[in-house]
Amino acid sequence: MALRLSPPKLSSQTTLKTRYDFLIVGQGLAGCLLTRSLMKRGANCLMSGKTLPLAATPVAAGIMNPVTGKRLAKSWLAEHFLPHARQFYRELSNRWKVPLLREGHILRFIKNEEERVRFRKRRLNASFAPYLGEEFPPGHWESKGWRDPLGSYEIREVAWVDVEKVADTMRRELREQGAWKESLFDHRDLQVLEKGGSWENVEATCVVFCEGAKVVENPWFNEWPFAPTRGETLTLKAKPPAADEMLQSGFWLLSSADDSLRAGSTYDHDDLTSGPSRDGREKILEGLAGFLVSPPQVIGQGCGLRAGTRDRLPILGRHPANPSLALFNGFGSKGASWIPKLAEDFADHLLQGKPLAPEIDLLRFDSLDHS
Repeated sequence: MALRLSPPKLSSQTTLKTRYDFLIVGQGLAGCLLTRSLMKRGANCLMSGKTLPLAATPVAAGIMNPVTGKRLAKSWLAEHFLPHARQFYRELSNRWKVPLLREGHILRFIKNEEERVRFRKRRLNASFAPYLGEEFPPGHWESKGWRDPLGSYEIREVAWVDVEKVADTMRRELREQGAWKESLFDHRDLQVLEKGGSWENVEATCVVFCEGAKVVENPWFNEWPFAPTRGETLTLKAKPPAADEMLQSGFWLLSSADDSLRAGSTYDHDDLTSGPSRDGREKILEGLAGFLVSPPQVIGQGCGLRAGTRDRLPILGRHPANPSLALFNGFGSKGASWIPKLAEDFADHLLQGKPLAPEIDLLRFDSLDHS
């Protein structure tokens, strides 16, 4: 069912401006899903944005993985967020009649004895039981052309979603409803009012920033401890894994809907301005060579900035000194998993004052000077 907007209200100022409840700055996955959640609750919204160089959404792999990293850490509240996200994307796929979501497992190749010991220990922990599956002996996958000299194991309850297709389709819906203005947003053009903000021909009771890594340029929120990282991915041709299977050993490899393969990803905390690089390409190919017998053919390369944070959790909330300004950001590489549910939670917070989880509330950084 298409979302319906209430007729916009006109400001009473001499220069007539269109009045909204919320101006959403940013048109990636976070901006799109928050706008949708607010509109479902009856709010009158305008989303503003334009795809920028190094934007994360166009190159995001959309991996939703419950167990990640060298230490096999369980993703924050995976049992809460992942089922909600999978159901959300299934419903969108059914409504739009386009494939968006693949569900399956990760085949992770063991890199050293420490990882094997950690996997076996984690598998005995009840909280990891739904996610850690079978262990396979060395050489089990030789017939498929995969190197596994130390063996491998399965991570279950994994999915990956076409993030850009979700955002692009949602933008078109919002445009049809008059709720998306494809326009670059310059912070200098925003006038913060006593109750709201004014930008171009728009006034809004609340301005919500969903800008991803561009938050470091935001004069109201750049003091929060964001830690952007630059990541590169490759598009490849090679013997593919099964459609429901992702291969991983430091770097990951998965099938795309167009029968190509995606591989990644690099993490660069220092260079936040360059595009796709030879160094990034070589790092990914070197990582894949650890488990692929035959080298793949590179047919494309992408690059984007993740809006990570110091404590690796999102940062949400109203500005303590300017409550008409709000922030919905900091999802890092977990945006596909976290944003569907957090967009609903944040909409309830903005409209009804429902408290946010303390782990993600921007007020958790109480040592900052918010004046």
